[in-house]
Amino acid sequence: MRFNKAMIIEYLGTNYAGWQCQSHSPSIQEEVQKALGKLYKKPVTIVGSGRTDSGVHSMGQTANFVTDSYIGDESLVLGINSILPPDISVAKAWDVPLNFHAQKWAQKKTYLYKILHSRVRSCFYEDRAWWVKGRADMDLAPLILKEFEGTHDFTSCCALVSLKQNNVRTVLETKFYRAGDLYHLEVTGNGFLHNMVRIITGTVIKGCRGSYGPERVREMLETKDRKKGGPTAPAAGLYLKEVFYP
Repeated sequence: MRFNKAMIIEYLGTNYAGWQCQSHSPSIQEEVQKALGKLYKKPVTIVGSGRTDSGVHSMGQTANFVTDSYIGDESLVLGINSILPPDISVAKAWDVPLNFHAQKWAQKKTYLYKILHSRVRSCFYEDRAWWVKGRADMDLAPLILKEFEGTHDFTSCCALVSLKQNNVRTVLETKFYRAGDLYHLEVTGNGFLHNMVRIITGTVIKGCRGSYGPERVREMLETKDRKKGGPTAPAAGLYLKEVFYP
């Protein structure tokens, strides 16, 4: 018999070249596959809901794998967490239909970006948040961020643009709120381009610093001009928060 398992994988991406296996650099996918191989005593290939770049973290990366051996959910979680390095863990495992595919079945995703706006840096948020120092009116952030909602051509929010690529995406919801010392920026959409959330974040923060208002986002999207946006925010503040399925 064949069995299909899904997992929620959490990780700190600081020490990795991203999710996807790399030939000469450590990756999250490689570490999880090696751990599963030890558990199942045979090679195991996993499919993630999508790639995350070098330095990006995850609270809710979903992945699945098919095997001809069965391990119960709790035994799988406890077993793999005893093997994985400290900066990667599996929060949950469950059985899914054989045709379930973590990438193809994903309907939408939520990304979270953490921002520390303070006069001094904090060692507790090193590689976990973007330290934004200096003057910034964070009350403007929700207004600027709201302009990215809807279906748009997000060419101006993409790091790698191909003439053959379809850059139309739908941002379903945005949120901006404070949680303790950090500001949280959330974007939920049906798909994301390379560095899209980091560019959106950089654009919001540049606006909060007085460079422009919400109308600049409309101009940026309409003209498809990357230069009208803000900087690409650092990878260290970005988290894949949740992946949604039917």
